[in-house]
Amino acid sequence: MNATATTRGMCQRSDGERRRLGADRPGFSLLDVLVSISVIAVLIGLLLPSFAKVNETARRVVCQSNIRQIGLGVVMYADDYNGFLPPSEFLRPVQPRSGEGKQNMDTLRLSPDREEGAPWDGLGLLYQYGYLSTPKIFYCPSHHGDNPYSAYALAWNEGLAEVICNYHYRGEGPRPAGNPTRIQNRLYFIDPSHSSLIADGLRSQSDYNHKVGVNFFTADLSVHWYDDTDRALLLSLPESKEDAESQAPVDNAWTLFDQSMTEPN
Repeated sequence: MNATATTRGMCQRSDGERRRLGADRPGFSLLDVLVSISVIAVLIGLLLPSFAKVNETARRVVCQSNIRQIGLGVVMYADDYNGFLPPSEFLRPVQPRSGEGKQNMDTLRLSPDREEGAPWDGLGLLYQYGYLSTPKIFYCPSHHGDNPYSAYALAWNEGLAEVICNYHYRGEGPRPAGNPTRIQNRLYFIDPSHSSLIADGLRSQSDYNHKVGVNFFTADLSVHWYDDTDRALLLSLPESKEDAESQAPVDNAWTLFDQSMTEPN
């Protein structure tokens, strides 16, 4: 047998051995594939809450930035108007009619049905007078209710329709206990570190942006977090905008925010 035949025989044996070994190696069964898919699904299920929490934390930071910018706009307005805060049609020294009180102070521009010409109101004056020029600042990225920016994007330029934002405006400092009808609407006479002025939406439960707490701005130019993991504040609010007939839940919320600044850590 010559060298060429010997080499050919060795190659043939090697090929045969490779085929035999390949046939003896076990492959993936259907059960193996199903088990692998199940493990992957379990891992994804475990990780999704973490991803959601990270995303919500990022949205909360954006919300804090929005509130701080709005708060600075309020302070600049007050500096230019002898200390007076931006006025609102919904803030009155006497008891307002049902459904027309401070629960509506997330309104930036009044409805034409209420006021001819639909003028800007409250925080909306910051946009009208150029203190804030970006409409999206008035909208929280965590908002899950009926008032996202997309619902009002066209209305900002039309100049006629009502515009509602995702942040609530107080428009005054805490009222004296002995004179609850007195409005203190001059920034210079408000205790800055214990007076909340702007917060996440409070009109109804659907306006409650973060579900487990509220970002709020105080007159000392800082933003704070009110923890509501027990959902007590959330559940104290009306279920819907149509049910928001009383301003009492909003007044209670502002009091809670003020008191949280005096409680020891």
